[in-house]
Amino acid sequence: MKKNPIQIAVVISGLMFFCGTTVAVADPGQDIRLGRQALTQEHPDLALSYFRKARNEINRHPDKYHDDQLAALSGLGYAALWVGNSHEAESAYSKGISIAHSPEDQKTMRVGLARALINLGRPREAYDILKPVRSMGADPQLQSAIASALLSWDTVAQKHLNLAAPHGVYPGPQWQAQLFRQTSDFVYYPLHDRINVGYQYSSDSDHNINQIYQAGVTIPGDGPGDNSLSPTMWYAGFRQTQINDSNGQIGISTVEGGWSAPINTNWNYSILGGVSTARNWTFGRLDGQLNYQPSDSWGLNLSFDQQPIRTVTAVDNKILINTVSLGGFGRLRNIGTVGAAYFHQAFSDGNQRDGVVVRVTPEFYSFSSLPISLGVQGYFRAYTSGTPLQIPYIDSLGKPRQRNAYFSPHHYREALGYIIYVQKFSPYSVMRLYAGYGDQTINGVTTPITDFYGTITGIVSKYLQFSLTGGYSQVASAYGGGPGYHRSYVGANLTIPF
Repeated sequence: MKKNPIQIAVVISGLMFFCGTTVAVADPGQDIRLGRQALTQEHPDLALSYFRKARNEINRHPDKYHDDQLAALSGLGYAALWVGNSHEAESAYSKGISIAHSPEDQKTMRVGLARALINLGRPREAYDILKPVRSMGADPQLQSAIASALLSWDTVAQKHLNLAAPHGVYPGPQWQAQLFRQTSDFVYYPLHDRINVGYQYSSDSDHNINQIYQAGVTIPGDGPGDNSLSPTMWYAGFRQTQINDSNGQIGISTVEGGWSAPINTNWNYSILGGVSTARNWTFGRLDGQLNYQPSDSWGLNLSFDQQPIRTVTAVDNKILINTVSLGGFGRLRNIGTVGAAYFHQAFSDGNQRDGVVVRVTPEFYSFSSLPISLGVQGYFRAYTSGTPLQIPYIDSLGKPRQRNAYFSPHHYREALGYIIYVQKFSPYSVMRLYAGYGDQTINGVTTPITDFYGTITGIVSKYLQFSLTGGYSQVASAYGGGPGYHRSYVGANLTIPF
């Protein structure tokens, strides 16, 4: 059948239009331009979709669009960081580093990757990735300062802040200038003398009320350790503990002091000792920790502490508990973290306890455009104990009885699953909320338990740092346990430089 020449021309024109449209849609260069425009207009989610589209097309035709690959990865990483998708940003910037040739492109990719790693809780890796470009301007110096501050390398962090803004004014966009001020405030504390004050309150179903008042002074200076990383922190303070329960009330006064310091980039330690008095009892206090962490992926910890059991009966009978713990953690990238510890407790009444603690924490899920993360954690603790000191008493029928001086079953096990909510107000101001559900088994009897608690740590200004805690728990402790046991607690600590 003959076709009209006009019809043929219309069909050909339509096909040409369709092909042209298809080419335009599949043009990664156009998608990159649209993504950059969306970023300029502060639409990061839209920008992310354009950069993803460009990346996917480039991956299908790498030879054809080789020159656009770096721009697509850079834009993708930046948009992903903006919406809080640090894993995607890490992947984009890591690939970008492998194909970036110019020093400026390397700087862009390495700074972006460092930002992603810091968000993912890997500051040591972030610090190392910046080494080749550290001297190339304010941005890599600022990210180096943030990473070293999170690693508690305070002297190093201050050096990078001074290099990022020699005159104290950051020469970058507003959001970076704000980040510079927050980091400067955070680093200000450990490099200045400061007063620490705190208060803790707890009350349980056995009518045991503890109140702890604490005040001390921390002075940074020279001491045993690598002071090129951070000063040695010297501490002296006073602690007053007030205990009230159904057996009466008693106070414990403690004078304490100690220090903490890094040995090198892998090792750090702390020592705190003191002398306490309670009525006619005087005893020593000791708390020590040694940490080894050569990377963000794993680390080991050894700790020791000696303290009294905070019940009137235990203090009257001069019972101390000495705890030695050896543990560590390992992280599988983009999967999660496993932590485990073995502990041995020796009580001054002759009782011995051995136990283990295990935590399994998968990677958290982050919400787009919000500084919010949700995660889960599995927690397990089990121990075996001997027999604690037996205290004679007369029951309600006038018969002589004996009871334990503190809660210490022969066999104990608890297993909980936690839902965790994390909100970051800045890299240094964070709120964490935990809701745990599970059960505990005490000498073969299993009961359900819940555990709720939260923490908020942050800085108000360079002159005030704070920490708040609070919770409600049905988990047994040395102070009490069994079905129906519960404990509520709150605490606050303030740090004020002077």
